[in-house]
Amino acid sequence: MAKAELYKISISDGKILLRVPPQLVGAEVPDLDEIQADLHVMGTDYLPEILLEVFEQTSGNFEYLCDEKTTEFIVLVEMNEDESQVFLNIVPPQEPAQPVTMERCLDALKEQGIQQGIDKDTIQRMINEQVYYEPTVVAQGRVPVHGQDGWAEMSFLKEGTRPKPGAQVNLREIPMLQEVKAGNTLVKLTPSTAGVDGFTITGKAITAFSGKAYRIRPGRNTRYNDDRTAIIATKDGSLCQLGSSLSVEEVKVIDKVDASTGHIRFDGILKIKGSVSDRYSVEATRIDVGGSVGKAKLRASGDIRVKQGIVGGLVQAGGSVLAQSMDDAQVSAVENVLVTDYISASKVFAGNTLRIVGERGYASRGTLQAGNLLWISNIGEEIPEDLPEDSEEEPPQTFLDAGISINARKSFNALKESLQKSHEQFEDQHKELEEALDSLKNQQLPSDPEALQEKVSSLRKNLWGLFNDLRKLELQNDINQFNNEVDGGIVFVTNKVQPGTAVNVRRMRYNVLTPATKVAYFFEQNGIQSRPCGDLLEKHQRYFPRMPF
Repeated sequence: MAKAELYKISISDGKILLRVPPQLVGAEVPDLDEIQADLHVMGTDYLPEILLEVFEQTSGNFEYLCDEKTTEFIVLVEMNEDESQVFLNIVPPQEPAQPVTMERCLDALKEQGIQQGIDKDTIQRMINEQVYYEPTVVAQGRVPVHGQDGWAEMSFLKEGTRPKPGAQVNLREIPMLQEVKAGNTLVKLTPSTAGVDGFTITGKAITAFSGKAYRIRPGRNTRYNDDRTAIIATKDGSLCQLGSSLSVEEVKVIDKVDASTGHIRFDGILKIKGSVSDRYSVEATRIDVGGSVGKAKLRASGDIRVKQGIVGGLVQAGGSVLAQSMDDAQVSAVENVLVTDYISASKVFAGNTLRIVGERGYASRGTLQAGNLLWISNIGEEIPEDLPEDSEEEPPQTFLDAGISINARKSFNALKESLQKSHEQFEDQHKELEEALDSLKNQQLPSDPEALQEKVSSLRKNLWGLFNDLRKLELQNDINQFNNEVDGGIVFVTNKVQPGTAVNVRRMRYNVLTPATKVAYFFEQNGIQSRPCGDLLEKHQRYFPRMPF
């Protein structure tokens, strides 16, 4: 019978094991001397009495005989879960034949795919000082260093009221209309920084994020300094914000708008102490009304702020609209709409967000639309408790619409095409002007100075138009990107919504049939869903600007 069938010696986890199967009567039995000879060749240090005990048991199982007598160092390599650190653990033999070497340790690391960030000095110290049984960090990846976001120091604010250094403030939430002088530094800019990529100890790259630039740029009557680290006023006037731009505008103050003033059109900031009467129109860069607005027309390229209510008026703003209340009004804002008390029987559109700020604020009847988010405490009118069940009277309809309309998307695409054409036209005019300037340098007077002056004026006008279109495109692009994040839009009702309310999100409709409290409506899984608004509102609350009235 083969020796392997009579007994078996095995090594497992540094232990020498012996298996002697049960012996059949009359069969060949293992020779104890042969087993001892094999163990001697292996250099094992066993106790004879243990060998005899295992030999006589013939259990058929591997039984412990003794520990393996090692002569070589064992080098163990371990790494943490994120592969940022490697630990080396040197286990000495019982009778070392030769010392552990640097080459042996490096080979062990290489076998695990570790070739970067190795600290050879630490490995050599472990060898020299015989640091055994102690896992020690011998290789580290490089942690990525993310870039810092840019920020702006609002120099036009008093020092005690300025945001903290590095703060990412919403320019729309900063009070404006400060008087400034030509040459004043309005804003000091700290640029964003690039990130430094890291790597794991196995050589995998860890990408670092670059910081985001703080978006703010000069508008009318302002400019960058030479190294673009500040924005400076080029004219006396009052500071005005339009989107992410700062401009300096002239200010005109009037008592009211009525028959004594007629229609008003002013290229700057218009402050109306009182009210705007019916049938009159007002146009300006920014309009501030201290009273109310009747059945009048207000139009501004920037914000329109009405301290009291808008009753029957038509209001259009290239920025945001703020008012105490809106009755039977038509209001449109490219950015945001903020109302203190209520909106009733009105058609209101906000490109980004619409909010009724008051805890008891409400919206009833009419249509309220926002490109991304709506936040209203109460919606609709309660059905009287004494109304008969068989009454055919329907509750007043209130329509809420969250999402960018098809017309808005068409306008966005049309604006991109128009911007491209305007840019090409500007390049052609600029080229003609450069040729005329080259002629002047060569002391060649233009044949038609008035025509040249007209070209310069046209070029400046087109440049300003190009800038305005670019600002609109940038603003709408931000709104579109945010719309993707909120999956079409969200409606928040922080108190109660009544039957008779229709909610549209991504052109899908949800009709409110029973009263609901503290609920959010949003698009999910091919339809509008509703759920308690607490956590969802907390997540999105920062997107509603806290604009000063």
